[in-house]
Amino acid sequence: MKYEDLSFTTTNKDGLEVICDILAVVPNPNNSEEPYVIYTDYTMDENDEFVKQYGKVIEVEGEFVLKTIEDEKTISLIKHEAEDETVKYVNEQIQENIS
Repeated sequence: MKYEDLSFTTTNKDGLEVICDILAVVPNPNNSEEPYVIYTDYTMDENDEFVKQYGKVIEVEGEFVLKTIEDEKTISLIKHEAEDETVKYVNEQIQENIS
């Protein structure tokens, strides 16, 4: 667990409880009430990099639930939105430092 307030426990596809850390919260261009989340459970891929997982935060009966996304088209959208947010942040920082 890297950041206690950005961590959660879930059950993986093998039925084991795992601790995950949120890497980014990304605005959902289709629904501002349900942002996307990029997270990891620190499993490694064949390139020894952490596997990133993608989800959407939704409200069900007053509780917030993370719905895992596996659709490649939606994942591509999330990655694109995350890149846009990073570029936007860097540009804001540059403008502040110039002023």
